[in-house]
Amino acid sequence: MSTEIVTPPPAVWAQRNDVLYLTLNVECPNPDFKFTEDTMYFKGVGLPEKKTHEVTINFYSKINPDKIISKNTSRCIEFVISKADTKASYWPKLTNDKTKPHWLKVDFNRWKDEGSDDEREEGDNAMSLDDMLRTANDNKLSFDDLDEDQDDSDDEAMPGLTEDKDEEKK
Repeated sequence: MSTEIVTPPPAVWAQRNDVLYLTLNVECPNPDFKFTEDTMYFKGVGLPEKKTHEVTINFYSKINPDKIISKNTSRCIEFVISKADTKASYWPKLTNDKTKPHWLKVDFNRWKDEGSDDEREEGDNAMSLDDMLRTANDNKLSFDDLDEDQDDSDDEAMPGLTEDKDEEKK
């Protein structure tokens, strides 16, 4: 009887309208993975601890198992997974589980919000960061804009401070 503990690999994910990005953060030279239209199965031995990782992911919606791109780097295994319905909106989560798996996080390096500025077409009235900064700077007053004839609040005597000093001298 084996006492080996099997754990899911740490994973991050992101999405676009038509694809999912899934990265399993485990160094595994000979991974075993299989996709169906609803699930992904992964099993492998992670280095350097030689720890066995295994997980079955039940996707939130259907994927196209024939359109999977995988890349095994020296530090992780990356997948680009095509959604079955490419016209569908963003998924609220990767899995159909009621609870969030502890080993699954959002890949903020690849994440883009649904309908974000990054996905707008050039015809939209999207303002670039340079345009926003330029507009903000144009709206600021400079010291040259102030009239020397205007009263300044610093010129007024402050009650209790300047009067007391004048009275002490008397």
